[in-house]
Amino acid sequence: MNSSLKTILWLQFGATIDMLENALVACPDKLWNTDSRFWYIAYHTLFYLDYYKSDTPDSFLPPAPFTLSELDPAGERV
Repeated sequence: MNSSLKTILWLQFGATIDMLENALVACPDKLWNTDSRFWYIAYHTLFYLDYYKSDTPDSFLPPAPFTLSELDPAGERV
């Protein structure tokens, strides 16, 4: 992949992460833990962002105190 394409992709990816941060910061506290489970959508997004950007997904471990339960389709959600 040429360097121009890498730069373009990284800039777009970086902008997406920035927009996610803006959404997290802008979410009012009263909506954070409602039936919509905004907190869980945020957690799920960040978990998979970390997972997919890891160099070795097969040996991926999220930072403590989080677990790999997000990868288990039948597992209990956080």
